[in-house]
Order: sequence, then structure tokens, then C-alpha cells
Amino acid sequence: MMDRDGYTVFGRDARVTAWAKAAARAADRVIADPDLRAQNMRHGDTWFVGVDVLPNGPDGAVDGVPLDGPWDVPSMPLHPAQVSVIYPGYPQPDPDQSPANHRYRVDRCAAHVDGLLPEGPERRRFARELHAYILGLPLDDSTEAPTVIWPGSHHIMRAALREAIGSGPAGNVDVTDAYHAARRAVFATCDPVPIRATLGQSFVIDRFALHGTAPWTGPSGPPRKIAFFRPQFDSTADWFA
Repeated sequence: MMDRDGYTVFGRDARVTAWAKAAARAADRVIADPDLRAQNMRHGDTWFVGVDVLPNGPDGAVDGVPLDGPWDVPSMPLHPAQVSVIYPGYPQPDPDQSPANHRYRVDRCAAHVDGLLPEGPERRRFARELHAYILGLPLDDSTEAPTVIWPGSHHIMRAALREAIGSGPAGNVDVTDAYHAARRAVFATCDPVPIRATLGQSFVIDRFALHGTAPWTGPSGPPRKIAFFRPQFDSTADWFA
């Protein structure tokens, strides 16, 4: 399924459940920190971005609980995980956000490929973070505002970026036009699928897959929390391998 669709969702696993419970306790301490909240709340206080805030070790362990599960991913040192927290009503517009940007977040779930960072006033995109994979680990049982993926998009995106970048270092090439064209092709040919995983489950997304976060459409309730790991390659060759 990973090769064909660009993602795999795993069923409940006792190892994952134990880690997720420990991570959820650590995440709650982080989310309650007023300084971190001030730095991380976006979209009308409906999203705590939480990049690199989970206090895990380079092996992923949290408070002595090891990170282990059914996934088969490259063995790499891990960064502090992102703790993405979505609140009821997501997304609300931010004061500095354009109407078009907000519509894209609502209508297209802010679909993107990780690591292609917008820079400068014209927001030109460069491949600054060469992720190996995306590992998602739900920290609760909420299925609101799920991660959404466009199955098969990883093939389209990989081919477009490889052609645009060529054999040189990825970060030296402006990939904006190639990225936008490939994204339009994905929207025209691939139907989005929500990943409604809950605590004890996990999912892996291909590094080139187009994905995003769906709006919160149900009644008000506890926030939805997911931890994400995205370790990075050092070379463009490894990224395209």
C-alpha cells in the first residue's frame, strides 16, 4: 500500500499505545506552557503548531517509554516530535492571512509536501528539509480534523521535483512552478482520503505525498492531538532514492 498509495495506516499496537500515553502526558505539559502557547497558536487559536516541542530522546523514547511499532522505516536519529493540536472550529482566519490562503486551507486542507519552504516576499519554494518519511502517532481518540492524503500523489510529486532539481543540491533550485503544476495535477487526478487513526494506531506517509489537515466539522469537543516525526536526510541523492 505504501508504494501504491503513498501511505500506510497500522492497527492498534500495545507498544504504540504505551508510547502514545506517555507522549500525551508530556504533550499536555508542553501545551499548557503559556510561552509556548503564545509562540505556537495559529488560525484564530484553533491550531497549536508544536514543531519540535515533544521532549523525546533521539531514539524517540518519552519519559523512559520506548518508541516501537509495526512500521518499517530507516533507522535514523529522531528530532523532538511535532505535537500538532487542533481545536474545535479549525481553521479560523488569522489577521495577516489572505482570503485566498484561508480558502485553500478550508477547501484543500492546506495540502502540501513537507520541506518545501516558502521564502521571501514572493514566497518562492525551496527544498530545505529533505525528510525521509512522516510518522504520525495519534495521542488521543479524536477523529476530528484528520490528516488527509492524496493517494498516488507521491509519484507525481517525486517525478516533478526530480525533473526540476536535476542532479544538483535540492536546496539550490526554486521549485515553486514545478511544485504548483504538480499539485494541480494531483488535484485533477487523485481523490483525498482522511486518515482517522486514534490512540494506539500509527501511520506512515511517503515524504513526497501531498497531505494536509481537514477542517473541524463536528461538534465541539476535546482537541485532536497527533505527534509527528520527520527525520531528515543529508543528501539530495538519498531524498530521491
